[in-house]
Amino acid sequence: MNIKKMKRYQGQAIAIVMVILVVATVLGASLYSRMIKNREAIIDTKESARAIEQADTILDTVISSDIFTVQSAIDACLKKPEGCTFNSIVDFKTSFLGLYNIDSTILNEIPDTEWCSNTTTTTDTESSISIIFGYAGLGDGQDWEVGQVMALNLEGVSNVAGCNLTLSFGSSSSEEEVFTIKKVYRDVSGNVKPYVEDDMLMYCLPDDGTCSSVAPTTSVESFTSPNSISIPLYEVKDGYPLYEIRVLPLKGTLRISSQVSGATCAIGNNLNNYKMNSKVNCKGDYREKQVIIPNIHNVGYPTLFDYTIYNATGVLSPN
Repeated sequence: MNIKKMKRYQGQAIAIVMVILVVATVLGASLYSRMIKNREAIIDTKESARAIEQADTILDTVISSDIFTVQSAIDACLKKPEGCTFNSIVDFKTSFLGLYNIDSTILNEIPDTEWCSNTTTTTDTESSISIIFGYAGLGDGQDWEVGQVMALNLEGVSNVAGCNLTLSFGSSSSEEEVFTIKKVYRDVSGNVKPYVEDDMLMYCLPDDGTCSSVAPTTSVESFTSPNSISIPLYEVKDGYPLYEIRVLPLKGTLRISSQVSGATCAIGNNLNNYKMNSKVNCKGDYREKQVIIPNIHNVGYPTLFDYTIYNATGVLSPN
């Protein structure tokens, strides 16, 4: 009697143990699967952060350097027949930073073997880096805020016949952008033409089609639609050639892009801004950053240095 009960209990115990083992195996497999997935997620996050960090570091190396050195370097590089593209950090250091004497201290903070690229210093064939310089167009805008001035200066630029500046505007804030476009005319002797009202007109990017934030609305020259304007660079007023074009944001954050072109324009890209794209692929995790670098003729400064003095008889002195 007791023996039978003992055997019966043993059989039940074996069955229970087997069930526990099966359940444990299933739970273990499930847990292992989750651990694998979590590990992959961690790797993906790490590689993503690594790609972003490296893309930013590449841009920081250039934009933290002397602006005039950078502008001259990009201009010379873009005029090469092969263009201005680099597919490894080593190539970028040697053929751009080293060639044009640009400080590479920031870039050197990351060892060559840590970069996400397949070079002679790493065997990571799943990753790549590409650094591309080009000319900025109407799709490449920069944000300008109240208190800043975007200006295109034509000093030293000859033969602008047939050349037009296209300015394209966009909103980077939740309010209506109001801005002024100001033209400065100067002769070869350095004499500036006295301002008239038409030299400084106000524009608006309307939210509701009426630009209700401006009162009276008659003070607004144009509701830009499409949001662009074309200005002939060969304009002459009262014997004074066009010398500088200024855009002054008055309300909101204004996104401005520019492009100089024309069927008979002989200056090509000499007045266009530059753009730099940093593309980093870390084990299939791709990140790209872009920065706009101003042309030497495309200057910006605070509105403190942009003023006009009036009196009862008109303009005393423009600046």
